[in-house]
Amino acid sequence: MNILEAYDTAIDTEKRLSNLYYRLSNLFKNNTETHNFWTSIADHEKSHCETLTLSKGYLLWSHPSVKQAVKQENIFSLNRSEITGLEALNLMIRDYERKLKKELPSLQDALGVLLKIENSELNHLYNRLIRLSGVKLPQKPENAPSSIQEHEKVIKAFIDKHYRGNIPTACIEDYADTKPAPSNRENGVTGKIAEVVPDMSYGFIDGDDGERYLFLPEDILQGNWEDAEVNKSVEFSVVRFPWGSRAKDIKMW
Repeated sequence: MNILEAYDTAIDTEKRLSNLYYRLSNLFKNNTETHNFWTSIADHEKSHCETLTLSKGYLLWSHPSVKQAVKQENIFSLNRSEITGLEALNLMIRDYERKLKKELPSLQDALGVLLKIENSELNHLYNRLIRLSGVKLPQKPENAPSSIQEHEKVIKAFIDKHYRGNIPTACIEDYADTKPAPSNRENGVTGKIAEVVPDMSYGFIDGDDGERYLFLPEDILQGNWEDAEVNKSVEFSVVRFPWGSRAKDIKMW
């Protein structure tokens, strides 16, 4: 699954989730607190759908060559585990949509499904797609929580009050903004530049550890973007994100 297919799948998933949660808000409309909770969750997923659509459009507009690049090189493809996770999530959503057509769900059952969805990789994939597109979202004050963190806090507060099951709430700290903790940084990694795409301002490094790392022009500490050539030896630090590894502080030899 390449990056454009990933966008389309994520957009469709967010749209279906929004519709599902709006349906639940109507089914629980006699309880104001519960109705408002599902409405807020539905609004959040709707905003994700709109932002992903904007991001895909921005990617294609700002990098006209991306379609051809995807066809030729399958750039930014999802790995098998990510694809399997998305497929399993969509099957679960379809099953629950069918269930809602036949019977009125209990609040406990609905919250259990919500927690399974929140514990999937969808939020991490959303973050990954937004950042890869390069679209500039409205700036928040420094150290302000992200929209996903705020979303998880709303869910946690409601779950703590009403849920009686044993499915864990997603960890809010997992969705902190992109600045990594020092423990996530590995220094002194070596390798060679494997690929450079000048028109799209990104490249990949094949590390001597056997792993491939994304890098951007701003990740170069010693040397310039114009110096980045295939097979050039480099030393760099590695930052581990939930959506993949990135080379930072790159020194070219």
